[in-house]
This record gives sequence, structure tokens and C-alpha cells, in this order.
Amino acid sequence: MYRRTQRYQERRRLRQRAMQEGKARARMEREPVERWEPPDLRRRITIEDFDGTHPKVHVIELHRTTRIDSYRAVVDGTEWKARIGWARVLDGLRKALPRLASPRHVAE
Repeated sequence: MYRRTQRYQERRRLRQRAMQEGKARARMEREPVERWEPPDLRRRITIEDFDGTHPKVHVIELHRTTRIDSYRAVVDGTEWKARIGWARVLDGLRKALPRLASPRHVAE
């Protein structure tokens, strides 16, 4: 490996400093870009359940959290989970509303 001279090192430092100053100047000249912020209420799932004697309506609201891929879930006005992902919400929904057996399979 060749030895770098003092003159080469100095030119390299000056070039690097000039590049950093140019980047900083360009960053300052750019207009501030308006950042998109997600709304507080990200998703609302409304379930109308007609099984049983009278219809029921359940509302699942998914609110914003500090993480973009998780929600604060509120079911029928009460908090369900503080931080939950979309797949787990659907999994919980699947478990909470199981399929009903056919009348043919009900023991007589």
C-alpha cells in the first residue's frame, strides 16, 4: 500500500469539507416539505350481526399510534388493545364471530 502525502490528505479534507457545506446549503435552501400525518381514526369496521333473536351492531375503531403499522383498538366504546396490528385485529374478529353450525348438524 502506498503512503499518502500530507498535501494529498489536505486536499482530501478540503474537498470533503466543501462537499459537506454544499449539502448543508442545499438542505437549507429547500422549502420545508409538508409532512403527511395520518388522521387519529385510521379505520372503522362496522359489523351487523343478524344471527340470534335481534340484530346487533358492533363497531371496531382503529386509532393512530406512534408506530405506523399498529393501532389502538376500541370495540364498542371500550379499549380492547393499546397496540395491535391489522392481522391480529382480523384474527380476533374471526375468533369472536365463529361460524354457526348448519341446522342439519344440530343434534335432534
